[in-house]
Amino acid sequence: MNYVLLACRMAVGLTFLVSLASKLRGRDSWLRFAEAAALLLPGRTTARPGERRHLLAAAVALVEGAVVVLTALPATTRAAFTVALAALAAFSFVIHAAIRGGRAVPCHCFGGGRRSPVGSADLVRNAVLGLIALTGLALTVLVPVRGPDEVAGAAVAFLAALLVTVLVVLTGEIAGLFGLTRESGWR
Repeated sequence: MNYVLLACRMAVGLTFLVSLASKLRGRDSWLRFAEAAALLLPGRTTARPGERRHLLAAAVALVEGAVVVLTALPATTRAAFTVALAALAAFSFVIHAAIRGGRAVPCHCFGGGRRSPVGSADLVRNAVLGLIALTGLALTVLVPVRGPDEVAGAAVAFLAALLVTVLVVLTGEIAGLFGLTRESGWR
């Protein structure tokens, strides 16, 4: 069970790390994400539109960075999964509201390359990652959080986490490949 917990920690941490790194890799990536964040979460605020956009983006980046740091440390594993679950719930709420509101906002969650708007595939992606975080959180109650006992077990946990991370990051592209995007009629 220790290796399942380790794989959950690594999958959540790696996914949030890729997401954060994709936003911070350059000015254009940051601006695309900030614009998408502002469009996904419309509303009234006292901040000017440009300030609001960057405040939202910075808040998301801060939370993602916190999850990355917290998953890296065995002592903060429970907090990592808790923060990840709260973030995923908030992201899903915003995506669902955009879908229901008919707002065709591209998802720049993992960089600026994707042009298709957020849709059900993004909710499924968040649900899968949420289940992994929930499994990890449950395991922190059942299994003492510690480092791996064997290198081979840790390597298998890492490979499993890497595979999950790649699939999660590429959810939009996979959905597009199978015609499961909003453009193809799948909400």
